[in-house]
Amino acid sequence: MMRNCIQVFFILISLIMTTQAVAISNPPDNAIHKADQEILKTQQTINSGYLRISLNDNLHGFVDSKMCSLCKSIRIIITPDTIAYDNNVKVPLEHAKKRIGRFATIIYDLKTKNISAIRW
Repeated sequence: MMRNCIQVFFILISLIMTTQAVAISNPPDNAIHKADQEILKTQQTINSGYLRISLNDNLHGFVDSKMCSLCKSIRIIITPDTIAYDNNVKVPLEHAKKRIGRFATIIYDLKTKNISAIRW
């Protein structure tokens, strides 16, 4: 009796999985089918201990950094819209000069090379 119950249980599980797979592979006509969409990478992140930061009084500047120790240096742009964080707490962008030489994560737009956030 117990063996029959276990067999029925596994048969029901396999039927449920089969019907779910059919339902997913055949969405209704008004449903958005996401399989044909492509992912566009719009931002890049640099985790770096080597940062050369230049920032003027009107909060415009740049960061020179490397993706790896053997990689070519890249220059990305600091704007007044750049947000600075210290231990996940938003701080004024002017504090960036005080943090030169510390490990940081830079998040920037691939197309414009503008930095959206600096995290220490």
